[in-house]
Amino acid sequence: MPLKAQGNVVCTYNSQNITAYMNTASLQAAVNELDTTNLAGSGATKIAGVGNWTDEVGGLWDEALDDIIGPDAVAPPATLRTFVVTIATVVYTWTSNSFLSNYQIQASEAMGLITWSATLSLSGAPVRS
Repeated sequence: MPLKAQGNVVCTYNSQNITAYMNTASLQAAVNELDTTNLAGSGATKIAGVGNWTDEVGGLWDEALDDIIGPDAVAPPATLRTFVVTIATVVYTWTSNSFLSNYQIQASEAMGLITWSATLSLSGAPVRS
């Protein structure tokens, strides 16, 4: 049965719930392809490499949000942060394995809202529960 996103997605970054500042989240897992083609073969061959996880997030900007993630965008922390995303009842956790990149604050229209977006780069596979 399909689920609505609203009320079914929760994100915490460095133990701070940032869900109220988000209107989009896109958890992505990509497996790198390793080319194993050789001259003796009759076609291209590939094997699976390592997984690469990211979460593209964004929403309505607020100073309270900037107080949470802004310092890490200005000066990356010495230790990686914990990131947890819950989608419906599935919890994905990266303990001390995430960092913020590509933090952007957009004010594209004079009469429009100020929005933000960022990429959470996630190191290794999550613990799923």
